[in-house]
Amino acid sequence: MKKIGILGGTFDPIHWGHLVLAEHAKEEAGLDQVIFMPAMIQPFKINKKVTSSRDRYEMIRRAIKGNNSFKVSSKELDSPNISYTINTLRSCRDDFGISSEIFFIMGTDTFLDIEKWYKSKELLTEFSFIVGYRPGYKEDELLNCIEHIREKYNTNIIQLNNRRIEISSTDIKERVKNRKSIRYLVSKEVEEYINDSKLYL
Repeated sequence: MKKIGILGGTFDPIHWGHLVLAEHAKEEAGLDQVIFMPAMIQPFKINKKVTSSRDRYEMIRRAIKGNNSFKVSSKELDSPNISYTINTLRSCRDDFGISSEIFFIMGTDTFLDIEKWYKSKELLTEFSFIVGYRPGYKEDELLNCIEHIREKYNTNIIQLNNRRIEISSTDIKERVKNRKSIRYLVSKEVEEYINDSKLYL
């Protein structure tokens, strides 16, 4: 059975934190492929200005170039509707077939709110999850949440032992706006694209 990881988000811009999380998920969960899924309209960011779909997609494409285990999908970008995770994962399951297991990759804070998501019951019963965390950060809260979700929904949850990298897309945009360096926060290819396209100024 193939294991496919889906890493969603705005990716505005994609940074090393996203890439490290994806790599840890691939290694520790034994994923065959990680698909970066940039969102067109996220439910929690409806009124927030987001960089164009083309720019965000292109930055991801450049950031993951050369890694055959990483792919980028325009599935949500091509949809005019709000990017609800349940709809995206069901569509991915249709694409890969029933012989594949679909994992949704997320961080601690996001997972703690998972039962508040749209159609959370269906989401937690139909799909598997990979949760990244760093030791000491809401550890007890996360462990209790994972145990609760497993017991209530019989969800397959893999907990990563990864270090959290404190990089913020918001901070990157502020640094670009203030003409400060973003070296070592994003890949060289993404930095060049941001500069050449004059993004975030």
